[in-house]
Amino acid sequence: MEKVLLEYEQCHWSRINNEVTITSMVITESNEAVASGEGDKKAFDCDHKAHCGVLTILGKERLIDWTECSHPDLLAGSGSID
Repeated sequence: MEKVLLEYEQCHWSRINNEVTITSMVITESNEAVASGEGDKKAFDCDHKAHCGVLTILGKERLIDWTECSHPDLLAGSGSID
């Protein structure tokens, strides 16, 4: 059985000249024999996405275009969230 953990990483991002928090999903087997920190890690969110052009708010709709992000660890592609 797989276990999904959220990991928060602080880093300095030069594009906005500020500290940002990158949120990642870490998928691991729920086997206790697997060492902590091992697993499939995918970054999917940044707390400053509204400041660098990734997030556009159009009324009640929020559009996220990760192709605008220059952070190499974030997921590519675009989508929308409500």
